[in-house]
Amino acid sequence: MKFSRILTSCAIAILALGGIGASADEDSEKKGLKFLESTGWFKSSAPIQDLRDRSTKAFELLDENDSGSITLEEIDLTQFETDMAKMTPAELQETRQRINAIRSKFMSWSEEIDEFDVVDTNSDGYWSEEEYEARTDNLNLHRLELGIKQWDKDENGAVELHEFNSHLDELEMYDEDGDGTVSREEAFKSKDGHLISDVLRQQLLTDGAIVVGGPGLLKGLPDGVSGEVQMQVIHKTTKEESKEN
Repeated sequence: MKFSRILTSCAIAILALGGIGASADEDSEKKGLKFLESTGWFKSSAPIQDLRDRSTKAFELLDENDSGSITLEEIDLTQFETDMAKMTPAELQETRQRINAIRSKFMSWSEEIDEFDVVDTNSDGYWSEEEYEARTDNLNLHRLELGIKQWDKDENGAVELHEFNSHLDELEMYDEDGDGTVSREEAFKSKDGHLISDVLRQQLLTDGAIVVGGPGLLKGLPDGVSGEVQMQVIHKTTKEESKEN
């Protein structure tokens, strides 16, 4: 798995790493790990129990109606667009946490999609003005739907807690030194993008550091500032976009 694909699919701290994604898989991972080492971050290991507790809390945050499952309606990002201006600071903080959790867990960038067909909702072969204006919302919703399907093992249209946490079921297998934690190096041996994302995010919080995506842009959290890891997603362009560029 390419290092750039890992970070993209995890939606965590997308970085411009100088063409790392174009190299061979194993070489990419080595370069990626070397880059992380050079930042001075991700030093601490992530306690296994903390990883599971954090994942469960994320599930509870997204299960808005406390039904024991997460549906597409609960993670539809368009629901936040009109309400945020009216929120109190506490409500706004929780909403931002929900948005970050939705993007990191369910926004699927691993599957190629036909963006034209997704936006062309009436399948007439053209984009109307209304379809064009709604293209971002429809593309995001489609990727979230793909994300739901990736986790919905029993195909009942929703994601239960055991499915949401399934990537953490065998954490002990990656704890090679048996210290009850998973290091960055141990996590990368799993080849599971979501597991790697969870470990890196936990390490970022532990190390008091934050990575903000963007070409060559790295920033640390100011002293005394805490909170969720903020993320910016940079996704691969389609073949058509590549040709145009």
